Amino acid sequence: MDPADAFVNLYDGLRNVPGDKLTDWSEDERVRDVEKAVRDEVRATGFLAEEWTSGFPFGQKDFGVLLGLDLALLDANADTCHLGARALDYLQVRLEMNGRLNDETGGTLVPRRTFPLRPNTDRESLDDFVHLLRIPPHVSVNLQLSRVAAVRDLPRSPLKIAQLPFLAEPDDLRWEPDHPDGGFYTVAPDSARLGGRIAKALDVLDKSGAVLAVLPEGCLDDSILERWREQLRATPRPEESSLTWLLLGTGPVFGAGPAPGSNRPPNRAVLVHRNGWVEPMLTQDKMSGFCFTVEKQKEYEIELGGVKRDERISHDSLITVLESGAGRFAVQVCEDFTRPERQNHLIAMGVTHILVPVLAAPMWKKGWQAEAGQRLTVHLGAKAAVSNGLAITRFYREEKDGEKGLRGIEYPATTLLTAGGPSSRPDEYLTTDIMVKEYQNPEAKRQNALDDALTPRVADW
Repeated sequence: MDPADAFVNLYDGLRNVPGDKLTDWSEDERVRDVEKAVRDEVRATGFLAEEWTSGFPFGQKDFGVLLGLDLALLDANADTCHLGARALDYLQVRLEMNGRLNDETGGTLVPRRTFPLRPNTDRESLDDFVHLLRIPPHVSVNLQLSRVAAVRDLPRSPLKIAQLPFLAEPDDLRWEPDHPDGGFYTVAPDSARLGGRIAKALDVLDKSGAVLAVLPEGCLDDSILERWREQLRATPRPEESSLTWLLLGTGPVFGAGPAPGSNRPPNRAVLVHRNGWVEPMLTQDKMSGFCFTVEKQKEYEIELGGVKRDERISHDSLITVLESGAGRFAVQVCEDFTRPERQNHLIAMGVTHILVPVLAAPMWKKGWQAEAGQRLTVHLGAKAAVSNGLAITRFYREEKDGEKGLRGIEYPATTLLTAGGPSSRPDEYLTTDIMVKEYQNPEAKRQNALDDALTPRVADW
């Protein structure tokens, strides 16, 4: 019997058993004996004998079989297999080719790469007992997992990122309302203004020491994407550069990724390789549009007629994920990062790293980006990097007490915000102050807007 399919069937039968009951079962010596016997058999033969799964209803024996399969299937992952264990090599190939371990069962079975970052040690559900991640069919139908070939992969460590604002001022964007009395708006980059910055942008990113570059929402369209491709192909990566992947931002891109399902434009993120290959590493559409209320139009100083407008975008529900040696990567665009129904899919997929391009006011540790990042990190154990431009504002003001009373002080806007936690279970509850870091350009006041926008903010991630 195929051990991965057997795992799926057993998991689905046991998934509603309470964690305290499973804990009692796990302490039973008979369960441990079954676990060891199944583990050794599957590691030695590559298959599970039929008699192990005959007999219903699902109970202690089945739990022991599941635990044994869970340990044996560690050999189906190149990162966790035992030296000299070759019986499950065929499952490593299946995982490499199909993006999942299971074959004839529905949904997806993949190695688990993250765990929640809570101090609790009491196991509450079946997932707390196993090293594999079971994604049910109704969830996996909207997920696309692609494995990165070694020649295109990131180095495993250190994972240093460079955020580039790229958008320098309000004129870099074109805002278009559809009807005077309300309805929708669209936003797109001014291609003529941004195209000339690409050579300088690539040069500073190559010199940043980062392996991964991240640009913000709103700085990409088909014309700019083609300029990036031309620049990447025409400029071989310098020997001293570590730059490998570039998230080129988002915008109305039709020339990469799937065709939209309607006449609405996508707000699409595009991740490419530094070598300039035409085929992108990943594309991801924004699924939840922003609502530009009248108050937000005043705050952002955007003229859209003074009436509430929704962002006019296509609403493709597909989530694309990259399986890399460095982690399991996904992209969420701005508003999607605040929506639980969008984040639940990332949690289900066990994503380890999330890139979040946004078009927003200045970010800070108490803002919505920080709260969303902190929440996702605790629930999933993932890391998030949020990238903003300077098209809304470059500086923010704070009132400070002085000798002559309150006075306003300008500070450079945060354009990179990261959220992450420890590599193992914490002993205390994690707070936003511990998990979230802000990155600004300390030279911003001495630079013009364009130089500021082309200065990387670099962080270890």
